[in-house]
Amino acid sequence: PVTLSSGGSLMLPIVARAVPAASVDLYQPGTQPRHPLAAVRLTNDGAAGLPPGVLTLYERGAQGAVSYVGDARLAALPVGEERLLSFAVDQKVKVDRVEQAGQTLTRAGAAEGVLQLTVTERQTTTYTIAGAAREPRTVIVEHPRRHGWELVEPAGNKAEVTPSAHRLPVEVPAGGTATLTVALERPRVDRLILADMQPDQLTYYANARELPAAAREALGKLAGLRAALAGKQRRIADIEREQAELIKDQERLRQNLGTLPPNSDLAKRTLTRMGEEETRLEQLARESTAARKDADSARQALLDAAKAVRL
Repeated sequence: PVTLSSGGSLMLPIVARAVPAASVDLYQPGTQPRHPLAAVRLTNDGAAGLPPGVLTLYERGAQGAVSYVGDARLAALPVGEERLLSFAVDQKVKVDRVEQAGQTLTRAGAAEGVLQLTVTERQTTTYTIAGAAREPRTVIVEHPRRHGWELVEPAGNKAEVTPSAHRLPVEVPAGGTATLTVALERPRVDRLILADMQPDQLTYYANARELPAAAREALGKLAGLRAALAGKQRRIADIEREQAELIKDQERLRQNLGTLPPNSDLAKRTLTRMGEEETRLEQLARESTAARKDADSARQALLDAAKAVRL
């Protein structure tokens, strides 16, 4: 029973007991990229759940003085669970973050002209944490989770996992610096048509030490055949470009000829030039036929060599 006078107000505690709490820093790159958040870790070790609400946080100093440090919002806290509640930015601690991406060829196979590569992609993030001048800190780094990626470093870690992040604790001494390296990996399978690969791609894999020597030799041969085919294709393109230019010039000369007096010197020169260009067009037609035949032979040689590659 509670008696409250008219016009008065009253706050009633639902739970009145001690709750284990620890002061920590929580680093969330998406929230504050340069500084961690001052936070408190609450553990409900009682026999009943704690309801949601707003917490007012106080801290007892070295001389016993109690000071207000901030407010935090608490979601429902069932028995046996923990919550991290942030309430301010810790300006005394600074975090630098460097990201680096890489990949490693781990497996390769080839059959029927198709090269199948298994590549391990690696995303590495290095956190460098400069601590407070006079106070040690426990900094919990929230490293974002990525779908399909596995946390491989720190090795053997027992990181707390949330739906969106890995939580990794780092002990930072007073006035000191601590470093945390986090690495995520995922496998990726690439299927490449050998005959469609460019010479520089084939050369890259021909130099890959992860592949057997016989495979590197076969890919090096393919690179040479692909470069030869590319050269013949460029020759065809050059012929077609010259043909297009001559045809365009022929149209211009015909238009000019229609405006010139018959049997004039300029008309005769125009007719002579048109004849020369017609001769060149006939020559280019023969060259085009030969160049296409050469390109077809080079393409067939490339296809046969690609189908012969086995890994």
